[in-house]
Amino acid sequence: MSFTYPVLYPASLVAQANGFMLSNTDNAVAVTAESFSELDAWYATFVSSCLQWQGKARYTIALNGTRFAMHLLLLRQYWKKSPSPCQRLHLVVFEEKPLSREDFVIMGACLFPGHVQAQVNELASQWPCVLPGMHRIDLEQGNLTITLAYGEKRRMLKNIHASIDAYILADSCSPAVLAQESYGDWLRYASPQVCVISRVQDESLLRQALKIEGLVAGETRMGDEGKYLALLARSGRPMPVYRADRDRTALVIGGGLAGSGVAHALALRGWQVKVFDPAFAHAKSAGQQGHIAAALTPMLSIDDNFRSRLSRAGALRAHARWRDFPESAIPARCGTLELSRNKGHAKDLTEAVKAMQFPGEWVRNVDSAEASALAGMPIDRAGAYFSAGMLVNPEGLIRTLLDSEAIECVAARVAFLLRNEQTGQWELLGADGTVQACGHTVIVACGLQTLSIMQESGLMQQTRRSGTVVPAMPKLNTLHPMGGEVMHVPAALVKGGPRCIIGGEGYFLPAVNNLCVMGSTYRHNQYAPCTSQQGQQAILAKMPVALSADLAKAVQNNEIGGWAGMRAVLQGRLPVIGQLDHAEGVCIAAAYASHGLTWSSLAGDVIGARLEGEPVPLERDLLKAISPR
Repeated sequence: MSFTYPVLYPASLVAQANGFMLSNTDNAVAVTAESFSELDAWYATFVSSCLQWQGKARYTIALNGTRFAMHLLLLRQYWKKSPSPCQRLHLVVFEEKPLSREDFVIMGACLFPGHVQAQVNELASQWPCVLPGMHRIDLEQGNLTITLAYGEKRRMLKNIHASIDAYILADSCSPAVLAQESYGDWLRYASPQVCVISRVQDESLLRQALKIEGLVAGETRMGDEGKYLALLARSGRPMPVYRADRDRTALVIGGGLAGSGVAHALALRGWQVKVFDPAFAHAKSAGQQGHIAAALTPMLSIDDNFRSRLSRAGALRAHARWRDFPESAIPARCGTLELSRNKGHAKDLTEAVKAMQFPGEWVRNVDSAEASALAGMPIDRAGAYFSAGMLVNPEGLIRTLLDSEAIECVAARVAFLLRNEQTGQWELLGADGTVQACGHTVIVACGLQTLSIMQESGLMQQTRRSGTVVPAMPKLNTLHPMGGEVMHVPAALVKGGPRCIIGGEGYFLPAVNNLCVMGSTYRHNQYAPCTSQQGQQAILAKMPVALSADLAKAVQNNEIGGWAGMRAVLQGRLPVIGQLDHAEGVCIAAAYASHGLTWSSLAGDVIGARLEGEPVPLERDLLKAISPR
């Protein structure tokens, strides 16, 4: 079997007499307790005066990996005590061999002084697994974010989506050596006004890279010892202006998993949000009413394709955003046992787990004996266990996401959008042409209705400067419904149900309110899904565990209830998330297919980050893959 996935290895932390040796680069780095005080002195006398964050709405700093944990703590410290700090500080770190959570805790406890231990512990509680991709940590009520870019550094430097205001590429303890990557790689996404802190000996290389990127070097400041410099540069481009700089209100069309995820993400950022859905006439979660349980499980593929990477990113964002949600939304964080099977994405599951060498805390292969122990019932085949699997109550989740003073739910159906050229705002109109609301920022997140709204609004085409009318979002034309049903089985009929989520040809969930959900069916172009005896029999045939004859008999006697819903699916099964290039102020979050739970928080943070000018917690190639265009 051919395999090209680049395995991500954690750093090696080796204890020394006065600290640790950190082998996270080609050159091992010594880290001692004295390093923090030395670095603190360097910040006090040099770095803090070079950072131009005073009075700004946002400021983004990129860091080379060496000793970055110390930099994170010191930057937080100096930002908080600055007389006029930026409102939001964003830190971006690039790491090829990151520290595991366990090693970070060990190093933090030994090396950091007592007055920062609380911050070290807070950081440790959110420290990510050693998994490739973007990881985001939110601190200070979201006003301080840390984006950890894990993977081959040169590729990640090209794949980040951010406007970088400052770079710290060397420090006073041990100069960072830019061996594999060049200054040009680092400066690719420099802001029109940028500060670069590096080594004096690299000044000529740095100036050359700035010139290539269209930046004119200006003032240069030297550190006390003459080893380091801070070079200020600017280009002729204007500083970017983001939608959050003009207006912090948004209109969201759709109150399901997509719309509520976006509304929640914007509310966390201080936006006022109105969400429109006719189902609100019945309840905030009417779109998922009666859907008592569903599973969030990361995907895994042997080639780590776009869907797998998006699934991993979505699961990570969901865990971060839902970590304090109540049991009514997240009944159990029980993990998922994904069983091997002969077709589908899990055919090569065990081989993929072996090849990728993901941390065992994320996924590990299990034999049938361990699978049986995890499930609490006999399992006759091997599989993989994902500790990140979560049992979710979609009804409760949506209620929790929308439970904010910043979110207003409006029971109304939006038929189309119309731009008011005089005010520059978008008007939301009903089928009768009544204006229901107007605003500068609109997110269309209403599943299958997204296509009809785009069509009725005339946004499926765009007119080029030449006057030629061309398709604007051809991929959206493939949007179609896929119906599906699940069955609600009394736990007593299945010996109480499994201890964890079980996935195979079908899925079997732990009990919620004495009912176990089994699923699911997949029917393309089914506009009015419903429960049926035929569907329940199809679900039983997919079950990866042996079931009693009593359950089959109950199905035959129509004694088992269930729930049916519709998924919106695009060709290729990727979602569509992002801003419309041809309609300023309009975003789409739709086509989640069977991954509504997985992509809800991710889409919200992608859209929120773009509107706010934050580093986006997703790589550029993935953003391109899910863009509306």
